[in-house]
Amino acid sequence: MEGSDFVRKAISIMFVLLLLGGCAMYKHRSQIRDGLLTTGLNRNAFLKEWGMPDRTSTVSSDEFSSFSAGFSGSAGSAAYFSGREPLDVWIYEKLDVTLVFNGLRLVAWKTDKSREELKAISKQRQE
Repeated sequence: MEGSDFVRKAISIMFVLLLLGGCAMYKHRSQIRDGLLTTGLNRNAFLKEWGMPDRTSTVSSDEFSSFSAGFSGSAGSAAYFSGREPLDVWIYEKLDVTLVFNGLRLVAWKTDKSREELKAISKQRQE
C-alpha cells in the first residue's frame, strides 16, 4: 500500500509540474507575440513563434560582458554571471533581431525594432 501511495503522489506532482510548465510557456509565447522582450523568456517560445534562427553562435560570458553595452536587457550582466559561462547567440537576420541565451533563458537582445514592429513579426509568421 505504501508503494502505491508514493506512485500516486509522484504522478500528481509530475502532472502539476507539467501543467505549470505549460502555463509558463504560454505566457512566454504571448509576450513574444505582443512584441515584449524581457529577460528570462524561454528560447523554445522563440522557436515556436519565430522559427529557427538564421545563424547561431556561442560567446563566453566574459566576452559578452565586455561588449554588452549595445544590448538591451543586459544591465548588470557582469554581475549576473558567476564565472565563465557559454552563452548562445541566435541571429534572426531577416527580422533584424539578435538574442542571447544563458541555457534556456533570454539574457539580452539587440534590435532597432519597436515593440509594435516586433509584434508585427509574430503576426506575419502566423499567417
